[in-house]
Amino acid sequence: MSQPHQIKTTVTSALAEHPYKHDYTPPVTAASVLSDALTAFGFASDGTTRYYLFHNGHEVPPGATVGQLAGQAKAVHLKLRTETTNG
Repeated sequence: MSQPHQIKTTVTSALAEHPYKHDYTPPVTAASVLSDALTAFGFASDGTTRYYLFHNGHEVPPGATVGQLAGQAKAVHLKLRTETTNG
């Protein structure tokens, strides 16, 4: 039985020294990738900062899958963005 193909996923952040890289199967959601990337970067939500992923000039909905974002490509590059709100 063949393994489901993996999509090389890279998340970069202006606040992190190195990108987060991981291979995901197509059904994995952006919410999962975001959670993994925040953990890898050591970022924690403090209640005033909203973290989200950005791809091709648009905010990525949490329910979007890695497969949807990559399309026919074997890799996808996402950017981690932050938005600070005043409490």
